[in-house]
Amino acid sequence: MRNTLLFTLSLATITTMFVAQAGPPLICHPYSIGDAKSLPWSTGSGWDATDPAYNVQNLVNDTLAILDQSPTVLVRMETLRRAVLYGVQDHAAARTLLAQLKDRETAKPIAVTYFDYGYFLASLNQIHWLYKEDLSAGIDGYQFIEKALALAPDSPEMHFAAAIMATSPSRPTEREKHLAKARAAKSDTLLAQNLATHFE
Repeated sequence: MRNTLLFTLSLATITTMFVAQAGPPLICHPYSIGDAKSLPWSTGSGWDATDPAYNVQNLVNDTLAILDQSPTVLVRMETLRRAVLYGVQDHAAARTLLAQLKDRETAKPIAVTYFDYGYFLASLNQIHWLYKEDLSAGIDGYQFIEKALALAPDSPEMHFAAAIMATSPSRPTEREKHLAKARAAKSDTLLAQNLATHFE
């Protein structure tokens, strides 16, 4: 009986260590952002449903303009996810955006600038298979999310992002810690929706 219980608990622990769907977690699973503004996107349900009419030459300015509007962390996540996918079409634009995010983090080291740079780095790292090159240069974006959380430790959305990042590469202890803090935000219905989509 005891062995069966231990096996069941172990299996449950292992199961919670994986995002609900397969594929790079920062790339292949869109975030629900309600009616908030982000980069243009097609109406399809696919993870890579970029808008064929969008001019990727505007990617840097458009992305930074959205981030400058102080959106929620969920909107920042979805906007940067889309930017990474548009960058597949124009690596120069992706490199420029990465450099701009780095400059912003250096010039104004606050929670959101650390977050944006770290999240974009980690996303690029997870999609190097599609880019056919590693624009992140192997820099670990998670370290910048840790810096962001040091300044905004009570942000459940940032902990949600950190939990996803801690899934790949696997940091199980950190992942569970971030996930618990994200789930503690009982009144945030949009975050709860994203937690259900990505982790349950």
